[in-house]
Amino acid sequence: RTDPVAYRWIILGVGILAYGATQFSRQNFTGVQKFIAADLALDRGTLGLMASAFFYSYALFQMPWGIASDRLGSRAIIVGGILFTALTMSGFATGETTGSLIVWRILAGIAAAAVYVPLTGGIARWFPERERGLSQGTLGGVGGAFGEGAAYALLPILSIYFASGWREGMHMIAGGIAVVGVMALLLLRSSPTPVSAKTRQPFEWRLLGDPEVLCYAFLWSGFVIGIRIAQTWIAVYAADVYISGQGMPLNQAVVTAGLLALFAYTVAGRAIGCPLAGRMSDLLARRGISRTLVIMAWLVIGTVSFQVLSAGVTSIWALVILAVLLGTSVNLFALIPAAISDTFGQQRTASLSSFANTMAQLSGATALAVSGYVGISLNAQPGNALAEYRGIWLSAVVGMAVVVLLSIGSYLALRNGW
Repeated sequence: RTDPVAYRWIILGVGILAYGATQFSRQNFTGVQKFIAADLALDRGTLGLMASAFFYSYALFQMPWGIASDRLGSRAIIVGGILFTALTMSGFATGETTGSLIVWRILAGIAAAAVYVPLTGGIARWFPERERGLSQGTLGGVGGAFGEGAAYALLPILSIYFASGWREGMHMIAGGIAVVGVMALLLLRSSPTPVSAKTRQPFEWRLLGDPEVLCYAFLWSGFVIGIRIAQTWIAVYAADVYISGQGMPLNQAVVTAGLLALFAYTVAGRAIGCPLAGRMSDLLARRGISRTLVIMAWLVIGTVSFQVLSAGVTSIWALVILAVLLGTSVNLFALIPAAISDTFGQQRTASLSSFANTMAQLSGATALAVSGYVGISLNAQPGNALAEYRGIWLSAVVGMAVVVLLSIGSYLALRNGW
């Protein structure tokens, strides 16, 4: 027997570790891209394609895992997803060809899909309405920062200083993920009461035509487009800035850029900024300000930040400020499950979040897949590594701007009863 008032923080803590473990699997090669590219002779287009392979399978398995979680309880599904993630991580580290790496990325996407959306439903059941923004923002912000930190900084440091290369370093991380799976098995609970852990009919197809559900799906898509491009390219862009602007050796530039991404984008922006923004959304909701409008405002901030990056930022301090803004703004998709709980109730949070996240992940994977090729095609200065990023950042601007307009249209349709 546990006190649900106190134990909800244990649930959140375990959820942060669980989400962090699968967040690393999404970006498992981000911090060591240059090493993998050199090992297998990959260009930026191929790296973008390999990154997107994860997210297509991740997207397609959102709804099956989300609906199963609301029907059967989240604990077993989450634990299975974490352990399978550890297995796919070690498999990726053994890959010798581009094709084998892509296959392991696809399997990792299936595994990771079983974790975040089920966690949103579990958190919604454990936390009261007044803490929805704080709890979901902390799960997405701190949990995501934990996984990103491992990808941006821990894996490069392990690979360079404590292991024989990126492959052995990745095996080490996989072992840590397996430990998190065992912790989740021992400590995670689906709900404060067994009765509320399951929902007989968590999803109805008619809800797909609801303007508010579509609005949430469009908003989530905008955030994920921004996340996919920021997560994949911000650290490697910083490394190229250090190499071209300061003449740093490759290894030093990779580690320094990883630390910049870790402390600016991940720690300051995501781990600190997202919970604070979540808390702010709770306070504004109590004053009658729509959580949906707050979410839209953050998405606009992210879009503007990418536009500034496309101008060719080379100042390290300017890059740090933009990384912090992006770390907060593009990761506030975590407020959407809170808004869904506000509107449709905690029993349907995971299943409806899974639909919105399916659309979002497909959008994000497509944006990521084309971003590298757009960067190459829009490069007006052949041989200038930094010039290739202009097209990458503009891919984010265009994709996010389109879904912002679609979400505003859905919101207006809802408010005017169209």
